[in-house]
Amino acid sequence: MKPYRVALLIEKDREIGRGLLRGIAQYSRTHGPWIFYQEEPFYEKLTLGERIKRIKEWKPDGIIMREQGRLDAPLLEMGIPTIFSGHRIRVAQGIPNILGDDRKIGIMAADYLTEKGFRCFGFCGFENMWWSEDRGRYFTERLSAKGYSVDVYPFHAKKKSSSWAEEAEFMVDWIKALPKPCAVFACTDDRCRQLSEACKRSGVKVPEEVALLGVDNDELVCDFASPPLSSIMLNAEKTGYDTATVLHRMMRGEGVAEITIPIPAPHVVTRQSTDIVAIDDPVVANALNYIREHYRKGITVTDIARTTGVSRRVLEIHFRKLMDRSVYEEVLRFRMNHACILLIETNLSVAQITEALNYDEIKYFSRGFKKVIGVSPSAYRKQHSIRD
Repeated sequence: MKPYRVALLIEKDREIGRGLLRGIAQYSRTHGPWIFYQEEPFYEKLTLGERIKRIKEWKPDGIIMREQGRLDAPLLEMGIPTIFSGHRIRVAQGIPNILGDDRKIGIMAADYLTEKGFRCFGFCGFENMWWSEDRGRYFTERLSAKGYSVDVYPFHAKKKSSSWAEEAEFMVDWIKALPKPCAVFACTDDRCRQLSEACKRSGVKVPEEVALLGVDNDELVCDFASPPLSSIMLNAEKTGYDTATVLHRMMRGEGVAEITIPIPAPHVVTRQSTDIVAIDDPVVANALNYIREHYRKGITVTDIARTTGVSRRVLEIHFRKLMDRSVYEEVLRFRMNHACILLIETNLSVAQITEALNYDEIKYFSRGFKKVIGVSPSAYRKQHSIRD
C-alpha cells in the first residue's frame, strides 16, 4: 500500500501546535510511515488562492488543521477525512474536533491559587474568544462557590486596534487598582506575559504583590518572562497522537461521528510568578514552606510542628481554620501532585516512584494516590500518556 498523504496546517510558533505535531509524528513512526504536507516557510509569501491550489494539487488523503480563516471552507469542501481545531470558531460541523477542557482549566486555576493562600483574584482574557470566556467563567464560578469574587479585566471601547502597545496603558491602570496581594489567572501564557510587562511598568512586584498564572506551559514564553511564569500544562502531544489515530481510521474508510478529541490539562507547572505563600498566619505559612521543601522526604506532622515551634494540636487548629484540611492531607496532596508529574513526564515505574517519595510499599503509595487524584497511578498514566 502507498503511504497515506496527510496535510498538516498547524502553526509551529506556539507550544500547542508544536505538541500536536510531535504527537502526530510519533504516531506516524509507529503506524506509518505517512507523507506530510506542511506549508512553506514564512518568507515565501503565497496568496490565499495559491495556498489552496498547492494543497489540492498535492492530493492529500487526510487533513489535520488548526483554524485558518478564509482557507477553512475550501479545504472542508474537499470532502476528504479532516480533523479541525478551532480558535474563533468553536467547532466545525460534521467532522471530529479538537477541544480543550476549559472547565477543568478554570477550576484547576481557582483551586491552585486558593491553595496558595490568596483571597483576592483577577482574570484577564481575550475579547470575543469563546475558549477564553469559558476559562474565565469556570474560574469565577469556582471561586464564587468558595466565597470569593473575581476582578475581571475590562475591554475598552476606546481601543482603536488589538495591539499590545495600545492596550498596555489600560492594563497598567487595571493592575494598579487590584487589591494586594492578588492572584491573576490569564487565559494563555501570551496574555500572562503581557500582564507581567504591565506589572513592571506599574512598579508592582511579582509574585509578592500580584501572582500570575497562565495556560499552555509554553516554555519559550514562560521562561523568557521575568520572573518566569507559572502555567497550566496542556498535553497537546497526547492529543496529536490521538488525533492521528482517529484520522487513520477515517482514511481507512471507517465511519467516525462528530467526536471530540480532548486536550488534557494534567497539572500546573509552578515557576517563580506564583512561588509564594500568601498567608498572614506565620504558623501556617512556615508549615507550608517546610512542606514544600521537604514533602518528598517522608516528613511527619510532628516534624512540621517542631519546625513551626508550636504543638501538633495548635498547628492542626491553625491549619484547619485557614486551609480547611489537615496537615497530613496537605503533605499527601504535595506528594501526589509530584507523583502525577513523574507518571507523565518520566518512564519511572510505579515502584520507583514509590521509592522516590519514601513509601515503604506500593500499596500505601497507591492508596494515597487514589485518595487524592481519584484513580490508581497506572490508570492515571494511561489517561495522560501517548498510547494506542
